[in-house]
Amino acid sequence: MSGIATIPAATSRTQTEAAPCYRQSGLSQPGAAYGRREDGSLLLWSTDSPLQGGPFAFSSFLARWAETRGALPAISERAGDAWRTLTWSELHRQVLSVASGLLAMGLSQARPLMILSGNSLEQAVLLLGAEYAGIPSAAVSPSYSLLSQDHQRVRGMHALVEPGAVFVQSSAPFSRALDALGVPAAAVIAVDNPQAGHTAWAALAGAAPTAGRIADLQAAHAAIDPVRDVARIFFTSGSTGEPKAVPIRYDNVAAMIGQYQYLHRAIADEPVVMLDWLPWHHIFGGMGNLGRVMTLGGSYYLDDGRPLLGQFARTVQNLRDVCPTFYATVPSAWALIAAELERDESFARSFFSRLRFVAYGGASLPRDVWERFQSAAVRTVGERIGFVAGFGSTETTGQGAIYTLPGGDLGNVGVPIPGVEIKLVPLDGGDDRYEVRLRGRPVFHGYHKRPDLTQAAFDEEGFYRMGDAVRLANPEDPLHGLRYAGRCVEDFKLANGTWVRTGSVRLGLVEHCAPLLADAVICGHDRNYVAALAWPNVAACQRLAPELAALPPEELVKHPTVIAALRDALRAQAASGASQQVRRLLLMAEPPSSDANEIADKGYINQAAARQRRAPLIDVLYAELPPAFVACSR
Repeated sequence: MSGIATIPAATSRTQTEAAPCYRQSGLSQPGAAYGRREDGSLLLWSTDSPLQGGPFAFSSFLARWAETRGALPAISERAGDAWRTLTWSELHRQVLSVASGLLAMGLSQARPLMILSGNSLEQAVLLLGAEYAGIPSAAVSPSYSLLSQDHQRVRGMHALVEPGAVFVQSSAPFSRALDALGVPAAAVIAVDNPQAGHTAWAALAGAAPTAGRIADLQAAHAAIDPVRDVARIFFTSGSTGEPKAVPIRYDNVAAMIGQYQYLHRAIADEPVVMLDWLPWHHIFGGMGNLGRVMTLGGSYYLDDGRPLLGQFARTVQNLRDVCPTFYATVPSAWALIAAELERDESFARSFFSRLRFVAYGGASLPRDVWERFQSAAVRTVGERIGFVAGFGSTETTGQGAIYTLPGGDLGNVGVPIPGVEIKLVPLDGGDDRYEVRLRGRPVFHGYHKRPDLTQAAFDEEGFYRMGDAVRLANPEDPLHGLRYAGRCVEDFKLANGTWVRTGSVRLGLVEHCAPLLADAVICGHDRNYVAALAWPNVAACQRLAPELAALPPEELVKHPTVIAALRDALRAQAASGASQQVRRLLLMAEPPSSDANEIADKGYINQAAARQRRAPLIDVLYAELPPAFVACSR
């Protein structure tokens, strides 16, 4: 590569000594090197070699774990107050039965499987069975079937995938969607209450495959071409636009497996125990978390709670029961967990009892939340717990960069994982931001049936354009990691032409107002200053004064005590310049709408969709004489 100056190996940054008072995570941290180009761009790569020659499917591990850990729980879900569990032996047996049954239904690379319902034991078996048989599966958000009136989005996805069969957990709730899609009865696989003509799950998973079917299954598995064949089809979350279909090939899966084996090589004999609510129709949950446990032979527990008011108590109970060794969720959930750790010492003792490390993704973690979490950890077990951060997307199988070092360097997403190159292209604006591009084995080959989008997604050197921005954690040394700086498409200009970096402004606002805000929508396109719509952290706002404790959100968001606290926080902002300071803020009681695409399943706010849907509130924000329930810094 002409014009590239490689940092000598002796000066490449690898693992640093662990900071005091941190519990050892046992995770590996990649070493890195970099080079500069004459055009100002940077190239970063890992100095560690990726693992080669391993399995190309998560289902390939089932026989091994069934033999060595057969009686241990592989995957469990709630059944009332108890847990319904499949051991590794049971999981292996059911996967083989389902895989052979799917082949008998005529499914193949050309006739994939589509999944309309949410996470379940049966769906886990189905995903692994389809993968083992060489059949692509495409899971979509249940909300597209259950909440939509016209089913337009799921009909578009169905037409794109052209599935040979459709899976639902229960026939009745999905009957309208199945009718809208025109799915023949024989092509429907249903667990609960299958209708006439449907394929009943009990028959599919319970029948012992004949010798002939087993032979056909092994032949189908042996015929998989990892470089050519598709294992999964994911739809992007739509957090910054319309969802796109992303085929994940078996070779991409192999890269992910190698990454987990690399990261956990020092603790490979310690099975991971995980509780997870993240949906499997997204890469983070469906391959990142579930795939990690399948690779490492641990125990995966489905969380039937959610990081939402009225649903989080279930998550707390599940965390008490499971005591995970690893827990990953979105930043909004960490705020709720921090509050519960502060409130309940017994919960804190069980939660931290065997926790090695935690992770967040989808957005940046506010420092206030991190500090409260670590204070609870030190108070409970006498040591801090490291937060692992990373950088990736659906198109990169959730992989790209990782940061596993202990410390409070929030927003640092690390350096490239083995086998990945990162190109940083300088962005306009004079604020030291770079556009991120990735190349390597984890990166997809192109969007499903959209050559136009595929061509635009890659640059002339084959790097995938992420659409994200970063800054260097240390401007003098790129090997100290990359700091996430938001989505490029979310940025906008004020009336004077000054760029507003939405991601950093949003995070700064939540931190300045901590712990009063749950999330925010940054406004100001072609206006004279930045303002924001925001959702309250209801529990924190209720703690401001005794008279607020019982107020519902609709009254809380307009209460003078809450508005005064936010006004003081806005006035205390340390940032300078109109593009960095939020001058007005309006709280909203109505939560973000998934049906209106305001929020993705992973918890990320679609800024553009929220601004469009709530345009009348933005007009209130910028009124010449705003109402009393708008917090103003001046």
